Amino acid sequence: MSEAIKGEMKHHCENHERCMEMITAVLDGSASKEDMEHFRTEMDHCLPCIEGYELQKSIKDALNQKIEKKCCPDKTIADIKSKLQLATIVLVLLVSEIKLIDIYF
Repeated sequence: MSEAIKGEMKHHCENHERCMEMITAVLDGSASKEDMEHFRTEMDHCLPCIEGYELQKSIKDALNQKIEKKCCPDKTIADIKSKLQLATIVLVLLVSEIKLIDIYF
């Protein structure tokens, strides 16, 4: 980036924390359409946000290259589902018991 372009940009971001949250949402694909539009129009004017975006994108890209993507084994999925079903049953029973106690006392 040329020094002339850097001179025209903001060098301090008043909303840096919020901008970093938005950058994360943009990079992980969870940003809304409105957030994406706002991001595209505003980021070009703020040097800290551009640098934050470039850093987070570089980290994400580097991690994606290093991580071997594997599917979760079917047995693990089945175990998780059965534990969730059991937890749901226990939760329903607890809620029912609390309602009964509330009714009687």
